[in-house]
Amino acid sequence: SVFGKNAPSNRITIGQIGFGRIARSHDLPEVLKNSVAHVMAIADVDKKRLEMGKKWIEEQYVTKTGKRNYVDVKMYDDYHDLLANKEIDAVIISTPDHWHAQPAMEAAVAGKHNYMKKPTSLTVKEGRQMSDMVRKKGVVFQLGSQQRSLNPWPQFHRTCELVRNGRI
Repeated sequence: SVFGKNAPSNRITIGQIGFGRIARSHDLPEVLKNSVAHVMAIADVDKKRLEMGKKWIEEQYVTKTGKRNYVDVKMYDDYHDLLANKEIDAVIISTPDHWHAQPAMEAAVAGKHNYMKKPTSLTVKEGRQMSDMVRKKGVVFQLGSQQRSLNPWPQFHRTCELVRNGRI
C-alpha cells in the first residue's frame, strides 16, 4: 500500500528468449498491453536480433509511457544467463519450433514461469519430460494456441470443423 498499485511486487518481470517474427508480431505486443507485465531482458544467439529486440522493446515502452528511459532492457547472448537473473519471474519462449522444450525445462529448473506457442516439443517423450519438469518445479506454464480459438482467426475453427465432419 505504501507504493500504490504500481508497487514492484505487483509486477511480473519477464525475460524474452528469442526475438524473431513471432516475438515481434505476436508474443510481445500482447504482453506489453498489460500493465502488470514488465519486459526487462532479452536473449538471442543472433547479435543483430538481440540489439534489435532491445531497441524494439524500449521503443514500445516509450510509446506506452511517454518516458524515454523507462526501461533499460538487459541483453544476453546466452539464455542460460537470462535464466540466472533472479529479478526475472517469467520467460516468453519465442525460439524456433525445434527449440521449445529445452529452454522451457531449464526455465522451470530456474524457477521461472513460462509461456510459449505450439509446438511444445517434437516428440511425445520430450513433451512428457517438459510437462514432468514443470509440474515438479511448481511453475506456471502456458501454451499459446490463439490461432486455434474461434477469435480472431475463425478460419482455423472452420477448417477443423470441415476435417472432423469428413468434408476435407
